[in-house]
Amino acid sequence: MGLLDRAPRAAASALLLATAIGAAGTTGISSVLAVDPPATLPLSGSLADEHGAALAGVHLVISEEQPPDGGLAGSSVTTAADGSFTASIYPWGTAETPATLTIKTSPGEEIQRIGENCSQTIGVVVADTRPLTLEGATEPPAAVQLVATTTLLGEVCGTTATPRPNSGAGSGTHVTPPPTDQDRAVLTRPSERHGPALVLGFVVGLLAAAALLVPARGARRRS
Repeated sequence: MGLLDRAPRAAASALLLATAIGAAGTTGISSVLAVDPPATLPLSGSLADEHGAALAGVHLVISEEQPPDGGLAGSSVTTAADGSFTASIYPWGTAETPATLTIKTSPGEEIQRIGENCSQTIGVVVADTRPLTLEGATEPPAAVQLVATTTLLGEVCGTTATPRPNSGAGSGTHVTPPPTDQDRAVLTRPSERHGPALVLGFVVGLLAAAALLVPARGARRRS
């Protein structure tokens, strides 16, 4: 009877131990999964061309590499109308083993620059690499100033009519036509003057004929 009484107690103890081990394992796994991701720092900067003009709408690829284990992180941003951009980077790198920050454009990056009369297609190339020593930093790094290499790939321009200054008489808006229309108007002016000249010549001819006919009739009556 003593052996029979001990068997249920042993089974109950084993079950209680297994439950405790399982709960402890689950707690450990939950603690691992609940680890917060590494904190990031904001990185701000601006992009301009060789002449200092801001470049808007340029897609930039930002990557970080951390030695010696080769940690790698990356993101992409697009420059605003004033050429500015903002990204998040990890506080990697020390003075002994600095991390590497690379900012570049994708191959074939192009933007459209629209002016008052012309529209330009410009190729943009950015390739900037610099060290990072941000391990333990809590303040954001200094803003980066990037200068791109630009190439004019194409340009389309249009012409517009210009208003003529007022001549003083009359009211209304006069528009100076393009050069092709001006040449056409000059060529048609001589033909417009032929009409009055022909009418005047015809009238003069009639008067001359009438003058010749009147004396002839008078001479017949005398005879």
